[in-house]
Amino acid sequence: MPEMILQNATAAFGRDITLMSGGFNVMSLSFLVASDSCSGMSGKLANIIRQIFTSAVQITSVTPLEAHLHPICLIMLSNGVQLLLKCSPAPLTPLLRREQSMLETEGRALTLLEQSGLWGIPKIFHHSSQRTSHQSGFLLRQYINGVTLEEAEPGLTAQERKDIDRSLGSLARQVGQHVSQAFGTLEQVANGSGRRSWRDAFTTLFESILRDSEDVFVNLPYTELRHQVCRLSPALDEVRLPQLVVIDFGRPSQVLLDPVSKTLSGIVDFGKALWGDIYMAEVFEHPSSSILDGFGISCMQTKAGEMRQLLYVIFGRPRWIPVDHN
Repeated sequence: MPEMILQNATAAFGRDITLMSGGFNVMSLSFLVASDSCSGMSGKLANIIRQIFTSAVQITSVTPLEAHLHPICLIMLSNGVQLLLKCSPAPLTPLLRREQSMLETEGRALTLLEQSGLWGIPKIFHHSSQRTSHQSGFLLRQYINGVTLEEAEPGLTAQERKDIDRSLGSLARQVGQHVSQAFGTLEQVANGSGRRSWRDAFTTLFESILRDSEDVFVNLPYTELRHQVCRLSPALDEVRLPQLVVIDFGRPSQVLLDPVSKTLSGIVDFGKALWGDIYMAEVFEHPSSSILDGFGISCMQTKAGEMRQLLYVIFGRPRWIPVDHN
């Protein structure tokens, strides 16, 4: 079948994008300020924290966490509050097109979700996406304690996993209740350049992924891929309501659990949010009955739905692009 062209793309070109930011070993705020990726932030960060809390609150420690594209640090305050600082990628880091605005996207998404007071979504305290020659863009948000679903899954009982899936489905439904008047990235819609149709918005986003692979001379059947996306794209016209969707929502490495109760603590990483089809979220790629139950539906299998899921799987897994962020 022609659909196999798309299904085989990720299998045939299965090299993962390398996202590890090697050498980021911040041990104190002074080292953080001296780093290329979070330069010029000492005074501004202290001022922001004083504005959020009181002038008596001080930074007591800064601890680096395992980072990927964006360097991140756990900040401990003298009042016991824990914050997470996420910085722009280091200068000269090669970025995919959709990675160029991920920090801004996460800031917009968290700000939007905070207005609804959803449980399990980290509170955002400050967001500055503009990078200058003297200062990095950064995001300061609540730190959520917990163990990832990826780490905890081997020790979960069947009932614990069902409960977690039901909570994920419910949270996905609540996130999707945020709607817009146009489709596209959060930045596009915010500046008035969103698309009227989901087909138009999606195919534009898909094309940007293909161009990323072309830029680094990856050998792919580009003509056939574009043909098949065009052929299957009418299935996207059934999506009429632009909903807030986080593409990798439900990814085990981004789902945090309480290590004792084994219940959902929260979701992290909102850099891939957009206005589109809620079923584009990774949690719906192979949803369990508990996820669907929490979301409020019993079945999502239609012919057009299957075509859309095929397109979404390929869009969300651009593993054929060998970008090294080291």
